[in-house]
Amino acid sequence: MSAIPEKPTLADWQRVIKETVAEKHWAVDPNEVFVLFAEEVGELAKELRKKWKFGTAGTQESAAGELADVFMYLADLANHFEVDLESAIRRKMEKNEGRTWEF
Repeated sequence: MSAIPEKPTLADWQRVIKETVAEKHWAVDPNEVFVLFAEEVGELAKELRKKWKFGTAGTQESAAGELADVFMYLADLANHFEVDLESAIRRKMEKNEGRTWEF
């Protein structure tokens, strides 16, 4: 596995995840990666439901694992589309700065 810097940037994470996907021979079809991403979002939703229903006991660690899975699949999808997540987030934040939302 690739060395992870002590304070990794989003670009570092995208690189590490790209190398890990290649090394472990994980799914390479972006359609399959998206389905796997959606499954992980569902598992995260299940953890959130447990928190609502039963309180916070025991959910933080499992939610952290699901959040990590969601992040890794998101980074993998970004790699498939050749999207630099850090730049994309900066652009989106700038765009949102001038927006207002009605609820």
